Amino acid sequence: MRSAIRDIFSYLIFWLTLPCALVPVCASNMGEELPSLKLLTAQEGTGKGTRVLWTVSTYKIGFGGEWGENEARSLLFKPLDIRSSSITFNGQTCQGISFSSEPVDTNKYLAERYQATPQMLDILEETIQVIKTDCRLPGFSEYIRLMDRRLIVWIEGVFFVFEPTVNY
Repeated sequence: MRSAIRDIFSYLIFWLTLPCALVPVCASNMGEELPSLKLLTAQEGTGKGTRVLWTVSTYKIGFGGEWGENEARSLLFKPLDIRSSSITFNGQTCQGISFSSEPVDTNKYLAERYQATPQMLDILEETIQVIKTDCRLPGFSEYIRLMDRRLIVWIEGVFFVFEPTVNY
C-alpha cells in the first residue's frame, strides 16, 4: 500500500513539474528570458505546435487617461502575439525588433512613470520586469511583465492586462 501511494505521488510530482522543465518562463531569473513566445510542444504529424499567446482580459483607466470606457472596452479579448523579433496587436505588426528586460522596484516605477500604485493594478510583487523594445506600436516600446506571466501595457492612459492563453 505504501509503495503504491509513493508511486502515485511520484507520478503526480513528475507531471506537475514537467511544464517548468519545458517552458523557459519558469526560470527563476525572469531577467534572463526574452518576452518572446516559445514553442511548447509539437503536435505529431501536423507540423503545428502549441504556443502561448496573450489576450486582453481587463483594463484600468489611469490618472488623466486619454481614452475612456468605450475605447478601452473595444480592446477587450484582443489577441497579442509576441515572437522573438515581432509584436502583433490589434491588426498591426512591428517586425525586426529587439527586446531588453530590466527588473525595477514596483512602487517607484509605477509612481514615477504612470502616477499609479501596485494596488491599483493588482500587483503583489515588489519587483517587476520592464520590457523595452524598439517597436513603435502604441504601448509596446515599454511594458511590464509579471512573475505570473501577465503583461501590463499602457496605451493612451489605460493599463491593459494581458493574460497568457494557449493556442493549438
